[in-house]
Amino acid sequence: MERIIWTNNDYEEWKECCIKYDGMSEEETTYERYCKERSWDIDDERDNLNVQVDGCIVAFCDLGLWDGRHHGGAVIGSNVKDILSSDCDYTKWYCDRYNVNCTAIHHDGTNRYIYRVAKDKDTARELINKIAYDGMTKEQFFKKTKSLRPYVAKVYGW
Repeated sequence: MERIIWTNNDYEEWKECCIKYDGMSEEETTYERYCKERSWDIDDERDNLNVQVDGCIVAFCDLGLWDGRHHGGAVIGSNVKDILSSDCDYTKWYCDRYNVNCTAIHHDGTNRYIYRVAKDKDTARELINKIAYDGMTKEQFFKKTKSLRPYVAKVYGW
């Protein structure tokens, strides 16, 4: 089961709700207004997810680039709110049964991130080097890290 933390890929749904429940007109539900309201919403989610973790958050990245798919990693830090950062056109952060994930769509393709917790920053750096240069698989990554989902689930009462 997928539980969405935040997305900016729901303009049509937002527009429909504004017209149906808020009494807004079609002209009032502009994409610009949607973007402005969604930027406020992500700030609220960052406030909600202002939670320190015991360790360092690290991302396993499956990147869709102009020259194909590549794997990489990123050291995020020790606060859950720091995962909510993207420069892609459309982004969705969500939890599946085990992990916190992100799907980020941009002009070259789609990036997919899985966020987990490493023991410390040095371990996180070692992991991203192994992903990028030694071909570490997701399964190996999972064995060396803990799920971030319990931190998020506690915030939202899942």
